[in-house]
Amino acid sequence: MKKINYRKCRRKDLIPAARMIGISMNYLRRQSGMEPYPWRVREIPPLFNHLLKTDPDLTYCAWDGERLVGFGSALVRGKQWYLGHLFVLPRYQDNGVGRKLLEKVWADKPGMTHALCTFAFNMQAVGIYSKFGMTPLCDLPWMHGDPAKMKKLGSTGLKIIDTPTRADYKWLNELETKIRGYPHALEWKLWQKSEKHKVYIFTSRGKRIGYCQIVDKRMIAPLGVISKRYMTKVMTEAIRLAKPKKDGKINLWCPTLNIELYQFLIGIGFRADEMEIFMSDEPYPDWQRYVPATLAVV
Repeated sequence: MKKINYRKCRRKDLIPAARMIGISMNYLRRQSGMEPYPWRVREIPPLFNHLLKTDPDLTYCAWDGERLVGFGSALVRGKQWYLGHLFVLPRYQDNGVGRKLLEKVWADKPGMTHALCTFAFNMQAVGIYSKFGMTPLCDLPWMHGDPAKMKKLGSTGLKIIDTPTRADYKWLNELETKIRGYPHALEWKLWQKSEKHKVYIFTSRGKRIGYCQIVDKRMIAPLGVISKRYMTKVMTEAIRLAKPKKDGKINLWCPTLNIELYQFLIGIGFRADEMEIFMSDEPYPDWQRYVPATLAVV
């Protein structure tokens, strides 16, 4: 093993970085007795390209000669730093590569908070992140539901806006600032360009009370409401709007701190497959009013 070099990621590095993530992640899953993901990378994942554009100084690769052996990326939105990715090839783990990458993508200033999500079965990572001041605050079960086997959903009385206006997105970002501490404004601009992402706004008596995004007709991520009393109603409508392919499942991450939502999902037929852990040095977001987006941005 030569000396490991660390340098800011370039666009041409993103495909080998994504492939390296698949190798690293599936090695960990097999070691933990988990099924590997069907991870195929033929082009740059849009989110990787997006984070490189928005936060180029917080996207790093680790190299052993000409071989890419580690990748880390983070984003800063307002005063909140979030770790999107941190992966190292198996044979290079336990050599400080991951910690060095974390130091490279770390950002801090007065008032800044720090957070991330990691696999619950990766306790070594939990230990490393804890040394950077982050604490496990919430479990996020990855859940699935089969529309053909779910219990019948009752009426909610909510109205649905399926073509949000600029004013709707302004409201959505203002709501996310309250329930997450910062908005997804840059990410919403990315998602608006994708045919796989569909956003809905929900109203009650003419007042906006919640929103959801459905990805690839099957994944509910994210979802937010103005008050926890609307959570199960908005989730009910989101489940109705999801239309997975034949024999497909509806998926989402459900915060276990929201006991009412978790019990509602279990009650109608959802099941938990595996667990992720949300870690932070501050207690955010408001899990009573929020279901996360992709865990690379939460």
